Amino acid sequence: MTTSYSALGKPTTHFEKLDPFPTRCAFVQYHSDQLTSACPVTGQPDFYEVTADIEADGTAIETKTLKLYLETYRDQAIFCEDLAVKICEDLFAACQPKLCRVALQQRRRGGIQITATHEIRKA
Repeated sequence: MTTSYSALGKPTTHFEKLDPFPTRCAFVQYHSDQLTSACPVTGQPDFYEVTADIEADGTAIETKTLKLYLETYRDQAIFCEDLAVKICEDLFAACQPKLCRVALQQRRRGGIQITATHEIRKA
């Protein structure tokens, strides 16, 4: 388990990795309305609210590294549905929870709002 954190307590704005930390908490929900990426077709920014539900199996994600991680998508061209899958896979890999569910709600554009959800369960 991580005993040295990559960002916590340090004056960094650079993402290195998602830091797991030990927890006895059974369920953790992370929420941010500051996620952006670029539309792969138009290059225009897409704005999201992201909710990540973690049914912990002894570890959770340190929030400063999560914030820095989400900022890495700012200039990446990716569809909402694929972004939900990518974030879920990365969170699952970082803390190996019993369940990881990520829901992205894209802000309305062209009169259509998208919510994409992806879930991974530990086998």
